[in-house]
Amino acid sequence: MTNGKMRQANLKMLFERAKQYETASFKGLYNFIHFLEKLKLSSGDMGAAKIIGENDNVVRIMSIHKSKGLEFPVVFLASTGKQFNLMDLNQNLLLHQELGIGVKYIDYEKQVQYDTLSKAAIRNQTLVETLSEEMRILYVALTRAKEKLIITGMKKDYEKEKEKLGKQIERYAKQGTKINPILVKKYLKYIDWILLVYFYEPDKMEKLVTLKTYTKKQVLSSCEKEEKEEIDIRKELEKEEVKDEKIKEIADILKATYAYQLSTKIPTKSSVTKMKQKEEKLDISFGIPKFLKQEENRTLTGSQKGTLLHLCMQKLDIQKDYTLQGIQELIADLVKREIITQVEAENINTKAIFQFTQSSIWQEMKKAKEIQREKPFYITIPAKEIYQEEVPEEILVQGMIDLYYINQEEELVLVDYKTDFVQTETELIDKYKNQLEWYQKALEEAMQKKVSRVLIYSTFLGKVLEVLKK
Repeated sequence: MTNGKMRQANLKMLFERAKQYETASFKGLYNFIHFLEKLKLSSGDMGAAKIIGENDNVVRIMSIHKSKGLEFPVVFLASTGKQFNLMDLNQNLLLHQELGIGVKYIDYEKQVQYDTLSKAAIRNQTLVETLSEEMRILYVALTRAKEKLIITGMKKDYEKEKEKLGKQIERYAKQGTKINPILVKKYLKYIDWILLVYFYEPDKMEKLVTLKTYTKKQVLSSCEKEEKEEIDIRKELEKEEVKDEKIKEIADILKATYAYQLSTKIPTKSSVTKMKQKEEKLDISFGIPKFLKQEENRTLTGSQKGTLLHLCMQKLDIQKDYTLQGIQELIADLVKREIITQVEAENINTKAIFQFTQSSIWQEMKKAKEIQREKPFYITIPAKEIYQEEVPEEILVQGMIDLYYINQEEELVLVDYKTDFVQTETELIDKYKNQLEWYQKALEEAMQKKVSRVLIYSTFLGKVLEVLKK
């Protein structure tokens, strides 16, 4: 199999992720898939598994920090001519954990500013600490090679820099076995530190190190030049004799259609709402920004009013016996908690919600052994059930079950709220029968129990409609 080793490693990594996730408080396939989606969106740890071992014969490119603790036969230390990043030292405000705060002094009358003694002290101390850290990093880089270390770096005018460096070495003698700290602070590149060591001890270093310099011209001349051959395509084609059989073969290729073209358009994952859109045209719009919801004269759409009814019915307390005033108090509390706006509250049909609390569903819920509301689910559905085409693919569909409960007779009852404006009960049942079959299948798989009844509660009709009877 192509990339078989990598695929196997990725499957093992997914298994380990799932095992780690199961040790947490959240469990179940839905939550795990949701966790992976959030991880992917947040640019988290979703990379491919690593299949290269420490002893594999490969070239590794890594930072000096990453190489700490590792050893390699040959090491290239590149870009040593780059200056250390000391931008933080130029800030107007400097902080130090021991010396405190250092700021600039501003004389507004004379329109001048200069560093205070505290800022100069902190800047100097921070510079020393930064250079000390860079020395430790350089030490790590220089001690990774077992057999050979190759150091590369660029200087603008090496001969002039070399002459200048020699004068500095004569001026600042070594302090014992160490390079003079003044020179260390003066030069702010790895290559300069390395050259300081080289020129301080030329006799010793020549036995250990081979110093080679190349000009820009020499480097460019050593690069391979790609020779391009210019071809007149038209003349070449005119030389070729094309047979009728070849022309027919090309024509057949250009006219060919992919046998599984429909499969390329079928999504691997969708939602119940989108699946419903395959059957009928719906008015789809983006969510309205919250600041627009504050407009006092805004008229809500039927879909928005339906969403508000769903919300209120989910917020009903099963332990309460509601009156019409109790429903109004529930809505007022949602406004107070800023879950909905005052404009939205005024568009909620309180009588429809009150009617639901008088229904047979509500009375049965009050005695139920278990009640679950707003439960998400995932289910795989054969694509041919939606597209009416013979395709082998399956679609992972996600949805939300409004309500299900187990009554005193141990029956599993599935309920879906509908706010559609319809003329007859049959119209509503026919419209959502397929959708409720998906809900039923998903609930039965999750609960490992047969659904006894599937009900629709129509807020417009104020009735309980039976889609599936026991």
